[in-house]
Amino acid sequence: MDDITKSYLVQKFSEYYAENNLILPREFRKREWAFVSIESIPEFIMTRHIAFESEAEIKGYLMKKAPLHAFHSSAYYEKPDADKMEKKGWIGADLIFDIDSDHLRKGGLGEAKKQITRLYDLLESEFGVSDMTLVFSGSRGYHIHIHDEDYITLESPERREIVDYITLNGLVFHDVFPKVPQYLRIARCMDRVLARIFKENLAKEFFRVKQKSADRLQTIYSANRERVLQGDYSMFPNKIRSKLERIFRECVERARIYVDPPVTADVKRLIRLPGSLHGKTSFRVMKISRDDIEDFKPTEHAIAFGEENVRVRLKSRVRVRLKGEEFRLSRGKHLLPEYLALYLICRNMALYGW
Repeated sequence: MDDITKSYLVQKFSEYYAENNLILPREFRKREWAFVSIESIPEFIMTRHIAFESEAEIKGYLMKKAPLHAFHSSAYYEKPDADKMEKKGWIGADLIFDIDSDHLRKGGLGEAKKQITRLYDLLESEFGVSDMTLVFSGSRGYHIHIHDEDYITLESPERREIVDYITLNGLVFHDVFPKVPQYLRIARCMDRVLARIFKENLAKEFFRVKQKSADRLQTIYSANRERVLQGDYSMFPNKIRSKLERIFRECVERARIYVDPPVTADVKRLIRLPGSLHGKTSFRVMKISRDDIEDFKPTEHAIAFGEENVRVRLKSRVRVRLKGEEFRLSRGKHLLPEYLALYLICRNMALYGW
C-alpha cells in the first residue's frame, strides 16, 4: 500500500471515530488496550500495554491515531498499562467465545451466524448465563462476551472444560447414554435420523438386513420411542450397533458448535472493540441483540461508510457483493462508492487515486 492510500485511510478512519459513539467495555479503566497502526501496513505491528481513564481520552486517541485495528483485553487488571504481563495484577476476565467462518466445515458468514445463535441459546439454557454481549467481528465471524460474575475468575483449565462441553469433545457411544445435556442433545438428533429412516422405508438398506428384520427394527423403535429420545438403545440387536455408532458420530458433528478453543481458554486475550472498524474490511465491529441477529446481514448492516464517489485503481479483477449489489470490476481505474472503495483498499485489492 502506498503512502497516499495510507493517508486516505487515516483520514476516513479518523472521520469515522469523530462522528460515531464508542461502545466501551465494562470497567474499561481496568482493561489493557492495544492498537495496530495504518502506517505499519503491510506489517501487523501492535502497540499495547495502554490504559485510559476516560471515554474522552479513548475517543481522542482513536480520532488522532486512526488505528487500523482496536482491541481491549478480556481481562481486568490492577495495572493494565504495566509493560510486563506479570506486573499487571490479573483480577479476572470475561469469558470469550469466537466463531470464525474460516474454521467451519461449511464455511461462510451464514453458517457462522447459525453457530453463534446456537451457542447463545445453549449458554442461556444449559449454563444459565444471563449477562452476555453478542458481537459481529467486522470480518469473518462473531464473538460472545460473558460478564456473569461466576465466570470472571475461571482459570484456563476450567475454560477449556467449557469448550469441551460445547464442542462435544470426548463423547463416545454407549448403549445407554449418561444422563447429561451433551448426550441428550445427541439423542434427540439420533431420534430424528432414525425417524426419517423408518418413515422413508430405508431401514433395510441402511442397516443391511432383510425386510423382515427391518420391519422388526421399526417395531422396536416405535415401541421404545421415549427411551430412544433419552439415549437408550439397549433394546436394539447388537449386530446393528455399528450403524447406531455411525449415526452417533454424524450427530456429534451436527450438534457440535465450532468455537475457537484458544480464544476461550486465554484469560488475557485481546478482543476487538465493539464500535471500532475492522482494518481488513472497513466494516464496523457491531454489538447485536439476540432478537436482531436473525435478520442481520454483515455486508449490508456493518458497512460504515457512504456513497460518495472515490477514485481508485484496482490491482486485479474483482467480484464482490455489498449492500445487496454485486460488483464485477476489471483491473485499472474506477470511480466507486466510498464504502466499496474502502473495502477494496482494506482488502489490499485497490489503491487510492488515479
